[in-house]
Amino acid sequence: MAETLVPLLLILLVAILGYLFYRSQQEVRRLAIDNARLQVALDHERQAVAATSELLKSNELRLQATFENLANRIVEERGASLTEQNRQRLDGLLEPFRLQLDSFRQRVDEVHRNDTELSARLLEQVRQLQELNSRVSEEANNLARAIKGESKKQGDWGELIVERIFEASGLVRGREYTVQESDRTEEGRLVRPDFMVHLPGDKAVIVDAKVSLTAYERWCSGHEGADRNEALQEHVRSVRRHVAELEKRDYAAIRGNRTLDFVIMCIPLEPAYQAAMQADPGLFYELAGKNVVVTGPATLMITLRLIAQIWRRENENRNAELIADRAGRIYDQVVLVADAMIDARKKLTGVSESFDLALKRLTEGRGNLAGRAEDIRKLGAKVSKRLPDEMIDTDSLDESRDS
Repeated sequence: MAETLVPLLLILLVAILGYLFYRSQQEVRRLAIDNARLQVALDHERQAVAATSELLKSNELRLQATFENLANRIVEERGASLTEQNRQRLDGLLEPFRLQLDSFRQRVDEVHRNDTELSARLLEQVRQLQELNSRVSEEANNLARAIKGESKKQGDWGELIVERIFEASGLVRGREYTVQESDRTEEGRLVRPDFMVHLPGDKAVIVDAKVSLTAYERWCSGHEGADRNEALQEHVRSVRRHVAELEKRDYAAIRGNRTLDFVIMCIPLEPAYQAAMQADPGLFYELAGKNVVVTGPATLMITLRLIAQIWRRENENRNAELIADRAGRIYDQVVLVADAMIDARKKLTGVSESFDLALKRLTEGRGNLAGRAEDIRKLGAKVSKRLPDEMIDTDSLDESRDS
């Protein structure tokens, strides 16, 4: 029974597979026929659209030619007898069309002008973006070269970054700080610190920019592992070497006791500074014990802003003292002027009394000089001027006549 059943099952399976294959072939043929039918319909639609487009263009050309011929025929037939009224009527018919054409032309011109301006603005923005991209790329390349390059280039880059921090702090170069100014220690040794920040009271503090980012760059670009950890430790050792160099230079000996007994060493790349401090948490206090305070750009900016604020307070106090001194001098001058005016008033009072007495003797009393002079004039003396009436005492004049 089993031997008979197996062949039957195989035959049935082959029949089913044959049927399925036949159905799939039928479906493929049906889809191919549908695809061909759709392709033919699509081609017919395309041809119909193209024919319609050509027909529209042809009709437009025929209408234009017909309109021109009609206009020419009207002008030719009625050119001689066209009256002013007909011309105005024709103009009235054509005027709306002309206005629409003018409006359309203006709109086209406006759109063209706006497109031109927009294109110009877009081109300018593209140019600015290209320039900005070039500058960013150049600065990124400069930074990469500074990090990977020679120690001298790294040092120049670090001094440039620190000087920008000084400029942004509000301190004035040449007044509150100097850059690489030569000076001498108490022993006469010539030194030239990167930056010397002047403080009130004829004090100063030295700021030195130290950059050694080769190991830091290896740590940043490396993968987790012993090599990366070794690069970080080398970065910390590099910071310690820079501190040792500053100790040898003994910047605190400049100008005797006028220079503070510590030096500020700035690592001008904040992540590099943070990486060193995190790798060795006790590094900051260890180096501070050697009179070297290690900072990053952020801490240096805060320190310089505080110094700038101190200078502003100092200048305000100096101005207040100067104002008080000048006010005292002005007060002394006012006292002198007041004394002189009082003395002048006393003298003017004496002069006024003497003047009144002389005037009284000249014009008042019997036989005064003014009266006698007036009598002489009246007797016929030749004179060119007369005395003022208020200086002539008529009563005294009558008494002098009686005498």
